[in-house]
Amino acid sequence: MTWLRTRCLPMAYLAVLATLIVVGCTSKQDPSEVLPLCGNHSCGELVMVTTDTSSDGYHYLNPRLSPDGTRIAFTCDWNALPSDPRYSGDDYFVNYRQVGVIPVQEGVNVVTHLADSGAELVKVQELSIPISGTADYQSGIVNFDKGGPTWLDDNNLIFPVRIRVGFRMFRADITNPATSTLTPLFLEPSDALASPHLWQHMEPTLSPDGRWLAFTRSGCAIPDSFETCSGLAIWMLDMSTAEVNNGYGAHAFPVTTEYSRIETPAWSPDGSKLVFSGGMDVAGQRGVGTELFTVDFDTTGLATHTMPLDRNLKRLTNTVVMPGDPIVGVLNTSPCYSTDGSEIYFVSTRRAPSITLHDRNIWRIPATGALDPEIFYFTRADEADPTICPDGSMLMSSALGFPTEMLDRLEEEAYQRIYQDNLDHNRGKDEVQMRAEAADSRRLLEFFEGVMSHLYLYRP
Repeated sequence: MTWLRTRCLPMAYLAVLATLIVVGCTSKQDPSEVLPLCGNHSCGELVMVTTDTSSDGYHYLNPRLSPDGTRIAFTCDWNALPSDPRYSGDDYFVNYRQVGVIPVQEGVNVVTHLADSGAELVKVQELSIPISGTADYQSGIVNFDKGGPTWLDDNNLIFPVRIRVGFRMFRADITNPATSTLTPLFLEPSDALASPHLWQHMEPTLSPDGRWLAFTRSGCAIPDSFETCSGLAIWMLDMSTAEVNNGYGAHAFPVTTEYSRIETPAWSPDGSKLVFSGGMDVAGQRGVGTELFTVDFDTTGLATHTMPLDRNLKRLTNTVVMPGDPIVGVLNTSPCYSTDGSEIYFVSTRRAPSITLHDRNIWRIPATGALDPEIFYFTRADEADPTICPDGSMLMSSALGFPTEMLDRLEEEAYQRIYQDNLDHNRGKDEVQMRAEAADSRRLLEFFEGVMSHLYLYRP
């Protein structure tokens, strides 16, 4: 009867598995609660692009690599990059954000100011545009609030600027960043009226072929304040019509329905899909938090610049909040595709293994949404705005501060300087004293963890 016992073993296993499923258990192995780190970040090569100690609160966000791979455009706090002259008072505009560019560099030297790393302010020139029924001269536009940039080509950026009718998309010629000229890409028909509607155009992202500019459009009284927003949707600008008649002749149209919350669209490498973060009503549900979705994009409606809304809308993430978790809604945002389109990376406030805090870290998921997300990059600080570079490295913003390996090297270099000075000037310091002084210089840099958001390149 040995053959009967052998044949019954698989049946017995299936019966036990079915029982486990019925009672709510699973045979899937629990994820490890041990998160491997190399120093103060996930293992891999971490290059610090901005290495300044300018302040106790500057944040460098929305980094985007230029097509030739030599520069990074990003947003920064108003005072981070000086223009001439910088205002010394405390008017409203000092809370606005500006756009800067910095060379791609292997961050090795700590500098006092961001400009010491070669960063430049995109200092835009005054312009006159036809809005509100007049030729409105935009005086002081260099200080106006600006949003995250995207590259049109190596000498031109696209980013939103807050003008009198709300944020609008402009092309900035940065051949010389100190004297950049602005050109409006798309203006609302109502912008020409004496009492225009306050639409906001934000988060531009250019298609891989450069033909289409996706952006979020909303009717927000206060930008980034969802309590005052309505009509949030992803819109598309046909770049072949951009700038026509000061932007009034440009063709733009929606590709999604209007939802309570929709943000951070990004293109697939082949330009056939957009991935974005949306509220629960995008999935036809109610609740707190955001999930990731994809929507197809094609040129079926090109002749009329209209397309089916929410074409093949698909939900990728289904975040489960554990019982007793004080965080009611988890935010999944800022998605971007891998270079081959097989994976999507995004920022999430879901709980990382081995910690109970909900810091913003970077996770990844198959582009099909077929598997649960897994953590990709972790620190005990906030990460933001990841993008994947052509070589597969990740460009991002993080409040990590100085990486451990960089601190180790800087501490050793400090010790060598102290040792040589002690030898040259016969200062009488012993080994313990010299090591303590070097450790003190390290602690000054450790202060910046969680204080400033710097730019990094990560190569796992």
